Amino acid sequence: MRLLKVLAPMFFPFALMAQGESLKVGGMEFSYAVRGDSVDISLSAPTLGWIGLGFNDQNSIVRSDLLLFHVVNGKTEAIDMHVVSAGNPKKDTALGGWHSIRIKGGQETGSKTIVHFSIALRNDDWYDYQHELSNDFWLILAYSTHDEFAHHSSMRKHVKYRFENN
Repeated sequence: MRLLKVLAPMFFPFALMAQGESLKVGGMEFSYAVRGDSVDISLSAPTLGWIGLGFNDQNSIVRSDLLLFHVVNGKTEAIDMHVVSAGNPKKDTALGGWHSIRIKGGQETGSKTIVHFSIALRNDDWYDYQHELSNDFWLILAYSTHDEFAHHSSMRKHVKYRFENN
C-alpha cells in the first residue's frame, strides 16, 4: 500500500486535519494526524452500516483493540472493544477497562458513512493498543451493511501500518 501525503481536506466536508497520512483499502478511507500524545483519525466506508478499525501486534483479529462506529438519526456512536477470542469481542468496560474514544463528528452521506475521532497513543487501559510512533502494527479496517454492532462485517482487511509524527 502506498501512503499519500494529504495537503488539503480529503473525503469529508469539514476539515479536521490540515495534514496527515491517508490510506485506501477495500473501499474504505483512513487518515490520521498525530496531535501531541493523541491521534486524530477520520474513517469512511461505502456503507450506511457500522464502520470500524482495529489495532494489533499480530495479523489477527484475536487480541485486537477494536473500535466500531455508526451514525443513527444523525448521532455518531462508538464502542471500544477487545477481541478476546475468534467471534468474541467484549467491550473494554466489561473487561475492567474504559471507553477511550473521543468522537469529534460523523455523518451518513449518500451511501457513505464518515466518522472523525481521537484516541490516545498510549494510556493505562490494558485493552487499548499502546502505539509507539514509527513502530509497525496491524491496522484492521472493516465495515458492515447493518448499524447493529453485533452484526458481522461484510468487508475486513488487515494492513501493516505505522503512525508517524506528521
